[in-house]
Amino acid sequence: MEKRLVVSFLNLLIFAVVQICESTGQVSHCIYGVTVKDLLKLARVNEASAQSYAAKLKQHKIDQTVLGSLTLQQLEDIGITALGDRLKIFNFFSKDPDDCGSTRCQNKGICQDGYRCFSCVCDPKSGFYGPRCEFKCPCLNRGVCKTTQTGFECVCPPGYSGDLCKTKYLTEKRFVKLEETIQQLTTRLQQSEQQIKNLQSRSWQLYRANEILNQLEKLQLSGQTPTYTQKLPILLPKNTKAILISIFCKFGNGNGHAYLNYVTYQKDNDNAAAKAEGYNTHYNVYANTFLYEQMIPWNTTLPNELIFRVTYSTLTGGNYNWYRVRLVGYVISP
Repeated sequence: MEKRLVVSFLNLLIFAVVQICESTGQVSHCIYGVTVKDLLKLARVNEASAQSYAAKLKQHKIDQTVLGSLTLQQLEDIGITALGDRLKIFNFFSKDPDDCGSTRCQNKGICQDGYRCFSCVCDPKSGFYGPRCEFKCPCLNRGVCKTTQTGFECVCPPGYSGDLCKTKYLTEKRFVKLEETIQQLTTRLQQSEQQIKNLQSRSWQLYRANEILNQLEKLQLSGQTPTYTQKLPILLPKNTKAILISIFCKFGNGNGHAYLNYVTYQKDNDNAAAKAEGYNTHYNVYANTFLYEQMIPWNTTLPNELIFRVTYSTLTGGNYNWYRVRLVGYVISP
């Protein structure tokens, strides 16, 4: 109810303004807060039809400055087929004479006729803005004023920004630097694309296995740090690049805990990048827990043996707690 009262009050206010303008002959600058729908309702078109017609007019980019010049046939062509509504609209707007005169718009502004109002389209080259194109544009550096409901805004040329186009953001020096940066990024992108093509052309393949490593099948350690030298149970292809091992824990005591830290690598390969490390902690766990798989670089010209060195171990609570290490696969390349 409150919303309806507000809408009704606004309609009455618009109607009063229109009536005053009609009685006094006063012509003002078009106020675009008075919508086409409002004007259609003032022409005695019902609410639902006014909303539908306003949508059709908007679709054809017809506003209050054009509506008064439409004929009955043109109104029908845009979708207002009811003859009664077309007559209401035509008669309502036909009472409005041409509100544009030679003195309406200044400084080469072009006048557009509206209902009991007019609007001015200012010439960008003239350097003026405002309802009548009467104000000198303050935009700097060849900026162009665009008239808005609250005043103006500057449309800045390339290289300038800010409210008045005062800030020069792209100097010649910065432009050269930008070109250099773009060239560097382009080169890096091309290199990355080539690296991707090289990797794709290698066609790396993973082969799964489930090979028992007898020395690493069940490790029950507490305070011990042994080093195991485990010979792989299979002979790997010459183009093998890496092997995969799995670490599996069976911990069967909810009140105990276990730690196993290690480093593992291929025998005679002391390169730090070729070593894999693990830090495993199980505390108050009663479950079979699969930890993870690790990939270790492999060179078939070196011994077919895996070094597995325990660096820290603790085991408490129960006789069924152990770790198992197995060979689960290997990776080859062409």
